[in-house]
Amino acid sequence: MSQPDGAFQGPERSGVWRVISPLLRPYRWHMAAAITFNALHGLAITFQIFAAAWLVDWVLRQERGPWFLNAVLRLLGIPDSLVSRLGVLAAAYFMVSFFGRMLMWHIGYRIFTWVRERILTALREQFFRQVNHLCLRFHIKRSSGELYSYLFGSPLGHVVTFYQHCSMHIAGATITVLSAVMITLGWDWVLTAVLGVMVTVKVLLMETMRRRNRAIQRDFQQIEASVSGSVADLLRGTRAVKLHAMEESASQEFGSQVRIMSARSYERDVRTHVEYMKQETADYLFFAMLMAVVAWRYVGGHITLGQVTGFMMAYNQLQGPLSSMSQAFTLFGAAQASVERIGEVMQAASTTPDPIGAEHPVPPAGDLELKGVYFAYDEQRVLNGVDLRIPYGQRLALVGPSGGGKSTIAMLLLRMYDPDQGSVTLAGVDLRHCRGAEIRRRFGVVPQDPFIFRSSLRQNLKVARPDADDAMLERACRQANAWEYISQLPEGLNTRLGEGGANLSGGQRQRLAIARAVLADAPFLLFDEATSALDTLSEKLVQQTIGNICTGRTAIVIAHRLATVKDCERILVIKDGRIVQDGAYAELASTAGLFRDLVAGQQLLG
Repeated sequence: MSQPDGAFQGPERSGVWRVISPLLRPYRWHMAAAITFNALHGLAITFQIFAAAWLVDWVLRQERGPWFLNAVLRLLGIPDSLVSRLGVLAAAYFMVSFFGRMLMWHIGYRIFTWVRERILTALREQFFRQVNHLCLRFHIKRSSGELYSYLFGSPLGHVVTFYQHCSMHIAGATITVLSAVMITLGWDWVLTAVLGVMVTVKVLLMETMRRRNRAIQRDFQQIEASVSGSVADLLRGTRAVKLHAMEESASQEFGSQVRIMSARSYERDVRTHVEYMKQETADYLFFAMLMAVVAWRYVGGHITLGQVTGFMMAYNQLQGPLSSMSQAFTLFGAAQASVERIGEVMQAASTTPDPIGAEHPVPPAGDLELKGVYFAYDEQRVLNGVDLRIPYGQRLALVGPSGGGKSTIAMLLLRMYDPDQGSVTLAGVDLRHCRGAEIRRRFGVVPQDPFIFRSSLRQNLKVARPDADDAMLERACRQANAWEYISQLPEGLNTRLGEGGANLSGGQRQRLAIARAVLADAPFLLFDEATSALDTLSEKLVQQTIGNICTGRTAIVIAHRLATVKDCERILVIKDGRIVQDGAYAELASTAGLFRDLVAGQQLLG
């Protein structure tokens, strides 16, 4: 099977970075620039952490201080005094904070976000191409809601969130931690070790608290969903409540559900507060322990007063960068799980793959033939050795009980499926050797329930022929007996249709579908129960339309209403996956068998 170009090329490419890295490659220089800006942002945070220490030692106590601040004094050529040192430190703090932290971070953020949106777009396009490429067997097993959630919901969201977090925080956090450790090691290695252990344990406790709070919130959301469903049911059932005089019991049920929600809300908030209290207790304990160790090292002459301030500042300020680094592992787990879910779709093989190398052009017209065709949906056999030849230009009807295999034959002709055994050919060419899209362009299809897009009438018609102008659209609609109602609409072809064509009647939707088939100007026409859901008047109009457009084309009509198949040259009766009768209407109606039984019942079962 041919795969869409992109990140997913096999099971070995299921890792998060293996998914993202091919998409990042075109933007590698953008990412390098963004990481550089983020690293500068991390250095600026380090400067902010230790500015208070330098204020005490370098400014107030007039000690030597950091080399770069002394270098600024010499470069400016100003007298070395408390005021000049304070001015240099204050100016440096503002410049580093504004330009080094805020500006660098914002520029990096803009670049990261720009790249993120292009990666997300590429992932969505790649996923959508793959889903469109897959056959109906896949789509039967996967709901549209599930596939939509992959495109715009949490799976892709987890991958992008992981990328965003790493690209935005990890470089800066790593630089902040490393530079802070280098500075504090130069002050006192013992305190640096103690500080590192305390901050690390504090971050781990924070992650534990986050996980517990997520579990608490998840439990509450389950209860909330249950209660919301019950309340929504009561509100939707207002009419039934009144009809059955259930107002009092409904009010009691509502009160019960509200009390459940209130109790669980109280429980959620209390449990969450307890987790925060645990975290704060640990914070107070660690801070008190750090004060004791810092005082001990200061009294022992190992650190200065400014360094005391620096260590205490570092305890609070380093928690953020370390927490970002820790959180990356949590996000990685969610992203990896999402990639595996997406990968199941991206690596799924189509059961109707387009040929590679041995592709044949689809004949413009010709006889259709099924030879020894067997077909099953999963384990359920539907067709059992069907042999059928349809000469070009013949009008053929397929009738018989439900589940007999009529629609399956149509799906095989359209190459929505390939047979498990046997072959389906057009003008002698096996359809397996042709591209599925090219085959389907040879067919004009009118389904039982045509899908109407939520757009204008014009756009709904042009799905069959995107280059059609208004004159062609009008001509097709007139042939389909649809122009009569379209011309009466205030906006004509510009009329916006509701979801599923809700503002059209069943007959109008069917005639719109027929107009699509006419516009396609295909050599083969397929009508799958095209009149089953229509009233008598609409059915008669649609039947007239079908008669008008079938001349000179092969027409295959799947139907259960007698009137629909009377004018067909040939009728096949399908039962249990086999052709049990084959002949003209008059012949079959006068011969003992299933068709005569159906005629006697005045309908052909669908």
